[in-house]
Amino acid sequence: MALAYLQKNSGWRHSLLWSVSGILLLPVLGCLLLIPLREAISPTDVAMLLLLWISAMALQFGKAPAMLTTIWSVLLLNWCFVPPYYTLNVHDISNFISFFVMAAFGVFISYLSDRLRQQLHTSAQQQLQVELEQQRAVLLRSLSHDLRTPLATIMGASSMLADTDLQLSAEQRQQQAQNIYQQSLLLNQHFEKVLELSKAQLMRDSLRISVFSADDLIAGALARRSDDAGLMPVCLRPEGAAQQLSGDLELLEMALANLLENAHRHGAPPYQLVFSAADGHYQLRLHNAPGEKRQTQRDSGTGLGLRICQTVAALHRGRFVLEHNATGVTALLEWPQ
Repeated sequence: MALAYLQKNSGWRHSLLWSVSGILLLPVLGCLLLIPLREAISPTDVAMLLLLWISAMALQFGKAPAMLTTIWSVLLLNWCFVPPYYTLNVHDISNFISFFVMAAFGVFISYLSDRLRQQLHTSAQQQLQVELEQQRAVLLRSLSHDLRTPLATIMGASSMLADTDLQLSAEQRQQQAQNIYQQSLLLNQHFEKVLELSKAQLMRDSLRISVFSADDLIAGALARRSDDAGLMPVCLRPEGAAQQLSGDLELLEMALANLLENAHRHGAPPYQLVFSAADGHYQLRLHNAPGEKRQTQRDSGTGLGLRICQTVAALHRGRFVLEHNATGVTALLEWPQ
């Protein structure tokens, strides 16, 4: 949590530094580059160039920084390009009209650009909401499918044990009780996944971005699936260049835990886990060989776990892909750096 707090404050300071640089330093740099051309260009030309930078500031940082840039740009225009140079004196009264028009256009552009920036953010939020709603509908269908078999097994076994007219041997009663216990464990796992998915969807507006190692992510994912932890670490070896990752660690642990569980239950060794970073994205790739299609594996279901992976990818503005081929199954989770 301390690391996330420091990174959040570091990101805020980084944004503030760029905002101050954009307001003060870059307009000065632009004017210094244009001063040698002062005899060939008019103050109006310089004003148009400065208005372009004001628009960029509004899109990137919002209305207030853009308006401060407008005021600073008007002062620079007067100082560097309106005679007498390097003073704030204005001998030609018509220049005041030019300054007023430039300031008015700067404020107007600031408002329009900031409004466009807010609309783009709103559209992105609405698109994410639509995707989550679609995933929720798919989740309900997947959940009904995954719960059907264990519920039917529990109802059948319990009705046999409750039927006084049905004569069962001690071995048969023990078998039916074992069926109820195993299917109850399976139901509990399904409900835990539903809670994980619900928590992930509730966190869509408050991702806790932090920096962590690939080993931390693997350890956290294995801790969430303690039943499989004794078998998986022997086969997992992180490879590639991305040993330091960034993202919401808790959500990514959920996704990897479900991938490991599916690989362990439905696949076979060797399990190959590779982390890499390229083109501004992190990639987590898990490959396993084909496994035997045992009845217990078919009953366990993979739908909820894959929905969690898809949701985590969507919340990180990434993607999740599951590929089947002759050599096995490869799961790819990708998200921006």
